[in-house]
Amino acid sequence: MILVTGGSEGIGFACARELLDRTTVSVLVTGRSQCKLAGAREALNGPARARLATLACDQASASDVATLVSLIERTERIDAAILTVGVNPAYAEGPLRVHALSLATIEQTIRTNCTHALQLTAALLDRFRRQRAGVLVWIGSQAQAVGLPGAGLYCATKSFLSGLARTAHHEYAARGIRVHLAHPGIVRTPRTAAVADEFARRHSLHVAEAPQVARQVVDLLLDGDQAVVEVNLC
Repeated sequence: MILVTGGSEGIGFACARELLDRTTVSVLVTGRSQCKLAGAREALNGPARARLATLACDQASASDVATLVSLIERTERIDAAILTVGVNPAYAEGPLRVHALSLATIEQTIRTNCTHALQLTAALLDRFRRQRAGVLVWIGSQAQAVGLPGAGLYCATKSFLSGLARTAHHEYAARGIRVHLAHPGIVRTPRTAAVADEFARRHSLHVAEAPQVARQVVDLLLDGDQAVVEVNLC
């Protein structure tokens, strides 16, 4: 089984669909909305739909994350995971410079993007350690290396993943575990559609589509070089 968090739409769903097309394993996707998860299942053909399981899980919720951790610990085998969840408060609140961020926004964003991502990472790495095999891919962002005005909190949390991924590589590679941090650029998804094209036009940047990014992520999961931890996607 392969776990994909944030898999009801966007990059996560595109990754799940790519995995179902290219492998024979079952895929478990999580998402905040049970309605969107049901819609994602219905978007698949019959054979793929039969191999897809869903779990409503809000990564901002400690109890939901604890439920997912328990499932990770109980499942007979998990071959790999793609962790795509990462909130950017700029979409809900607009771009805010660092001094204007509220404590509530800071805490909620760090809880989702860092604390709970680390909690899931720890559970997966422990599982892979006991199996002596497993692949873990996080979805980062090229923004973390650039620093976008108005999105400093988001960039900081994506930089957190860089340290986590490199440390996980050093700690677990010898046990047969492969880890990668994939950094997409601007990607058109339901969440970003309203701003992606205008931002890209203003800065002369390319906008990628979610299926294009998903193909590269799944390439990394299936055939990635263990020595290459961080990868900038096209």
